[in-house]
Amino acid sequence: MCGVLGLSFAKTDVKMGEYASQLLRSLEYRGYDSTGAAIQDDKGNIILKKDVGAPSDLVKTLGITGMKGKIFCGQVRWATFGAVTKNNAQPHEVKCKKHIYGAHNGNITNTSSLKEFLTNQGHKVVSDNDGEMLVHMVEHYFDMHLENFKERQQSDREIRRDCMKKAILSASEKVVGSYAAVIVDPVTELSYAIKAGSSLYAGKGSAEGNNFILLSSDLTAILKFTKNIIDLKEGTFIEYASEEYQVYSFKDIKWKYKDGTVKQIKKGDKINVPVTRSKLRAEDTELIPPFKFFMHQEIFNQVESSRKLIAFFNKGSESTKQIRSILDKLKLVDFVTEVSKAIYRAESLEQQKELFNKFRSSKELKKLSEKIKSDLPDLIERSNKKKFLDTEFFSTYSSIFLDVISGKEYTKDNVLTSKILDVGAEIREMNKFHQHADKFAETIFEAWKEQHSIYTISCGTSYNATKTAAIFFNDIAGIKFTPILPGNFRGQYSNSIRENDVFIGVSQSGETKDLIDIFNDIEASGIKVKKITIVNNENSTLAQEKSDFYLPIKCGPEIAVPATKSYMNQVLLLYYLAIKVAEFKVAHMKKGAELDAVKKELKHRKETLNYIPDLIDETLKTTETQVEIMADSLFMQPSIHILATKISSVSEEGALKIRETVLNHTQGIESSEFKHGPNTILGFNTIFGTKDLEYFIKYNKNLIAYGLDRAQKEMLSEKETSKLISDLSSYIFEPVRPFNILPKSQKIFDDAIRKFNFIEDMNKNYPLIFLTGPDQRDVNLTISQINTHKIRGANTYLIAEENDDLIQNCKSVPEGSDNYEFIFVKLPRTEDTLLATFSGMVVLQLLALKMSIKKMKYLNKLHIPMHGVHPDVPKNVSKSITVD
Repeated sequence: MCGVLGLSFAKTDVKMGEYASQLLRSLEYRGYDSTGAAIQDDKGNIILKKDVGAPSDLVKTLGITGMKGKIFCGQVRWATFGAVTKNNAQPHEVKCKKHIYGAHNGNITNTSSLKEFLTNQGHKVVSDNDGEMLVHMVEHYFDMHLENFKERQQSDREIRRDCMKKAILSASEKVVGSYAAVIVDPVTELSYAIKAGSSLYAGKGSAEGNNFILLSSDLTAILKFTKNIIDLKEGTFIEYASEEYQVYSFKDIKWKYKDGTVKQIKKGDKINVPVTRSKLRAEDTELIPPFKFFMHQEIFNQVESSRKLIAFFNKGSESTKQIRSILDKLKLVDFVTEVSKAIYRAESLEQQKELFNKFRSSKELKKLSEKIKSDLPDLIERSNKKKFLDTEFFSTYSSIFLDVISGKEYTKDNVLTSKILDVGAEIREMNKFHQHADKFAETIFEAWKEQHSIYTISCGTSYNATKTAAIFFNDIAGIKFTPILPGNFRGQYSNSIRENDVFIGVSQSGETKDLIDIFNDIEASGIKVKKITIVNNENSTLAQEKSDFYLPIKCGPEIAVPATKSYMNQVLLLYYLAIKVAEFKVAHMKKGAELDAVKKELKHRKETLNYIPDLIDETLKTTETQVEIMADSLFMQPSIHILATKISSVSEEGALKIRETVLNHTQGIESSEFKHGPNTILGFNTIFGTKDLEYFIKYNKNLIAYGLDRAQKEMLSEKETSKLISDLSSYIFEPVRPFNILPKSQKIFDDAIRKFNFIEDMNKNYPLIFLTGPDQRDVNLTISQINTHKIRGANTYLIAEENDDLIQNCKSVPEGSDNYEFIFVKLPRTEDTLLATFSGMVVLQLLALKMSIKKMKYLNKLHIPMHGVHPDVPKNVSKSITVD
């Protein structure tokens, strides 16, 4: 994971260095092994500054901050190909055949063969960095195409544009990997940005009257400068200057336009991509103190994101309902919803402000405002507080309604007007949401009644969410869901699909390729089935093209790669949908004792739904200290098992979070299943980690020190001492008694191996985390498992609601186990296993975060390069998997 940047101004800007520094620092979370900036002025002078180190340390020491210029190409590096050296830092400026410069983000997997090819073709390759290979490859083909023209023609702007376009097409055929790149032709002052499997965003704006186009691996960096976005998709590249730009495809792709039409684009074709205004604010995607990691921030944001989703279930927050009631009385619902729609659909901020001001001066708003002020004085008072902006705007377009007043004072009148518009947009969204939720309930009920299969297909965290949902639908609605991975679906069910089976695809991005492939297979089969998707990105392929209808999880942007708040909103939505389906069943049940019991349980479930945000909040507040203690004990463990009774899907998701962020082996499993094979890991095992290496070094040091001390006392010769020490060191892994030393040395050797027993000392307890809900049957099963495993060499880490029997069984130390450890994280009391799936998951997310931070700091202290441990951007994974 690295970060690449490109910025082109209309004219030289004295603040270019400041802008470049700000951009580089904003991408520091993506890489801090090295930092680089190439800045070109309007006379063609290029200054390249780069070195080993983080942007926060280097932008001033390298002198980047004070530079002026017209074009900027920058990069922050998380080292993969090539050691952490200045030569391997980016950008790379090359002049072997033609003069260009550039940088990239991502991994080019055929770097070695490209380097060999380039060297044979006469290029001077000065590093092992894959980014240099990419820049040279573009240079190579740029030169090849330019050489078809006479020398005097080679400086012609249009010829160079055409040749650079062809060079990118040619290079993309040879370069293998996932990357995004920025390449600059210093002669034409045109830049090119390529999106080939890694994130890349483009924005268009103006800084103090100096127009610019900005490219970045990170959307947050763009939004801090402009909200006018140029949509780039996988398989495209953009040619740009300060104002002009053109998007091309570098391979055959399908392009979906805003109106829903899909067009087949051939390699090299132009694509008409208009500038659109982002619905996000920079505040929605930036790290806000005191948080230092996005994962940490997003875990705590779950309180608010879940609260906002529940407001949707309840047809609006309290303030929304109050305003809606007045709109109904004044018969202004349609008027306000149409005005809000016109504003959020307007192309530019200027148009949005014009429509806003027109609404501000309308007689309808005057009438509405007066009524709200007289009937809702508390709301008016709260509207003047910053918290109101964060907690009382619920629609997808809330940022737009806040943007139109961002240049004005946040007066009560302005905020109230924006809130009214937000309510208008929210009404439209809620109407659509509830139509789809009702349709979902009817579809599932009909499938259950007619005994059709109901599959949930998903990957990763979404898969774990659907496994938790299967518990909800079983317990609440009495309906069987079959959660399945895409690959397993192909193997187990693809030839047994029946007409009217139901397929529910769950994906945060809505672009998960493995899932899209299955939906394509189902479509190709010609069998008429019901297709539903659950997504965060409502404009995605799965939502717009692959389903009969979709339901949004509305968690907002999630920056950290490990999913936290998207998971929480997925399971929360599925909990709600289980209640909706149960309600649909109840409406079709006959009167009697069974119906009364179901209604009572359903009433309880609807009430507990509203508890969940407060439960998450209370869990975060009350468990953090104990989670910190648990993380201290576990963060360097090479292997862990999380055993859950009944709610194993939560243990699997917790294990995934730890695997992703800590990079160890952690497995979630149903508690009673552990004794069927996995328990062989208890007692002595051969799973060793970095801490074990540290122990071995200390052990070897003590062993050698003992041998040297005894050798000195026995006055052994230097040669004999050397043989003794060599034999002692070898004995650890080659336990064969030596016969090449004198009897005196043999006595020392025998005493040493008796005193220092490496294998015996390495025998340590294995960490087992137990997770259980409060149901007595589950508690009893957990007690049984704890006692079964701790006598065989396990430490016990318990996540549960308080239960005296459970804690007492954990506390008791097994006979002969002097190093037994027990740590307890107490969950808030719910007396409800389904609610414990939410609180238990919060604790496991927090545990993964704290373990990751501790391990990252430990490995950084040891100066271990490319270890990949990071809570936001762990190695080898990206936010949206859209490739095989």
